[in-house]
Amino acid sequence: MKKKYGFVVINSGYKAIIYNLEGEARIVDGPQRLFLWREKIEMLTRYTASQNEYLVVKHRDGKLQHIKGPCSKFRVPTIIDSIIVKKAITLDAHEAIIIYRHNGDACERTVDRYIEYGPKMFVPASNEWLHEFSWHGVDPDNKTRQVAGANVFTKLKLIPDQFYYNVDEIRTSDNGLVRVKLMIFHEIYDINAMLAATDDPIGDIISCITADITAFTAARTYVEFVEKSAELNELSNYPHLMAICKSSGVRASHDEAIDKRTNLQLEFEREQQLQEMKDREMSAEKDRLTTEHNLQLSELAHSQKLSKVKQKHNLEMQLKYATDDISREKAKADADITRRKFEIDQTLAHYTQLRKLDVALTPYILGNSAIPIRSPKLSRIPPNLAPLPMFTCI
Repeated sequence: MKKKYGFVVINSGYKAIIYNLEGEARIVDGPQRLFLWREKIEMLTRYTASQNEYLVVKHRDGKLQHIKGPCSKFRVPTIIDSIIVKKAITLDAHEAIIIYRHNGDACERTVDRYIEYGPKMFVPASNEWLHEFSWHGVDPDNKTRQVAGANVFTKLKLIPDQFYYNVDEIRTSDNGLVRVKLMIFHEIYDINAMLAATDDPIGDIISCITADITAFTAARTYVEFVEKSAELNELSNYPHLMAICKSSGVRASHDEAIDKRTNLQLEFEREQQLQEMKDREMSAEKDRLTTEHNLQLSELAHSQKLSKVKQKHNLEMQLKYATDDISREKAKADADITRRKFEIDQTLAHYTQLRKLDVALTPYILGNSAIPIRSPKLSRIPPNLAPLPMFTCI
């Protein structure tokens, strides 16, 4: 709560409560712009519930109200003490809940009980509450041991259920100790009879089945018990169990349930073997495809390597042939140059010797030349074609 002086704005969709000096309060809805003078303003908190929730509204006068969602409500502190958002109760098709309801006024109030079955979304009224069951439950440290009050719940399962239980230290007629391991299947078929007869049917089943097995074992020697232990699969050997189940609306099944469970177990193992076989086949197929792929890659790499080696060899041979041709041409050219130089040197030496012998070289050369040499002849220029003087004197 804050004290405000001057103007204050309350936005759309919001509410506020304003107190004056005398302690009087008024509720203001937005949108508004107010001028406060020596007053206190407090914004109200809004609580919202979705379609799967509901609001529990507790008024200051003690009235309790449940509002099913979707909805929203502001908590006005002068009227409402608290608002709590709770989840609606979701019931599956095989579940049920037991609801108690107050009827009448405070002086003549009665309580009724009714059952809600799933599937549905249930929201209790303000004068209703749920029955809470507290049954024997499995010991976390030992699944074959049941502990009183370990299973606390409100949703009742209407489908067959089972639990393991070991009856320990049962004595035979010849004072032998045995342990009997049981798997007990049970199903609730009459909820009203169960509520009227017992508050813990699992505890009653355990007590009765222990008494029946004790009586069965005490009437036989250890050897007889071992030989006739298969008779424990027959429900006729459990008279106390059948009596309590009939009176409490619970159906206990032993031999049929075990057969069904065994068949399901065999079916599961067969399916598991089929899946393992399929997995092995798929793994072998995968390995085969991987091997073929690797072989194809190896063949392709080998083919590329051979092609590369062949191409490299061809290029080297072409280069060798070209180099040899160039070498031959160069050798031929060098030989020609050497030969011509030798001929020139021989000719020069011959002419040098002739010169030393005072031989006229020009007639000798012209006489030995294979190509006739013509000497140019100069004729006399006619007078009429004589060149004119460049300058004339006057």
